[in-house]
Amino acid sequence: MEASPPEPDPAAPAGTYPEGEESQPGADGGVPPTMTTPSAVITPLGVPVAVIERSGTGYLVWTPCGNTAEVTTGEPIESARVVLDPGHGGRWNTGAIGPNGLVESDLNLRLSLAVRDELADRGIAAVITRTGDYGMLISVRAALADALRAIGAEVLVSIHHNAPTWDTSNVPGTEVYVQSATAQRARSDSARLGGLLYEEITSALATFDNVTWSRLRDAGVLRVLLPGGEDAYGIVRLPAIPSALVEYGYLSNPSEAGLFATDEYIAVAAMATADAIYGYLSTDRPGTGFIRETRVFHSHSHSGSVRCDDPILE
Repeated sequence: MEASPPEPDPAAPAGTYPEGEESQPGADGGVPPTMTTPSAVITPLGVPVAVIERSGTGYLVWTPCGNTAEVTTGEPIESARVVLDPGHGGRWNTGAIGPNGLVESDLNLRLSLAVRDELADRGIAAVITRTGDYGMLISVRAALADALRAIGAEVLVSIHHNAPTWDTSNVPGTEVYVQSATAQRARSDSARLGGLLYEEITSALATFDNVTWSRLRDAGVLRVLLPGGEDAYGIVRLPAIPSALVEYGYLSNPSEAGLFATDEYIAVAAMATADAIYGYLSTDRPGTGFIRETRVFHSHSHSGSVRCDDPILE
């Protein structure tokens, strides 16, 4: 969801972050991974976490809410070419809620799991940043994705569904936000990833009949900037890894919300997303849908701390 959801928002503009949320965990401290220390592990209860250092027989890790914790054991993540980020999560950050009661954070996770399975069928290993309904700071998502570069991660895709509803359209209003190289131009790798995601996803969604879509006039592959010229959304601004944030459609729109609740949508959207990622990794296709004009996000300041409840790790 793009417009002003509750904090902590995995797609929130930088201006809404509390003090310290801009920094990636471990950037200024901690012990870097060594030959015997994995970059990240899956905890006994299935939560992926970046490792700071070994601690006795276990690990000192960054929790999803940016705290440090010790886990007695964990399964090292040994291979990943793709990082999938299900936007939002936890009771404080549900994202959009459709008129049918469909919760965006749940939908994003369900679709991410389906994309992971599609990629696995093609022999492409993927890691999901959030594996359940719990909160996770943007900076932690970015840091986990960058930590996974040490074992081969090449791309980060953040999965979202939008709100509020705008004008109706006979074509999908999918939007893909990509990284900036400078205030004047996009990063070429992020833009190519975004173009492939837009091309595959919009083509796949257009096959659904009897859907009234919502769409903005500048929908496509674009950059959203703060007035100072930096990327507005943290999940594209913070990571060093090439990344893109996809808003598949408008969960706030009753016609689309009905579609998003179906197994058929999940299967079609997952295959299209996997097709795009496969195209990025294995071809030089440029993609389509590029919008030259940038959007400017005028953020509103918020006081207080980000609300985030850590999951139980073991």
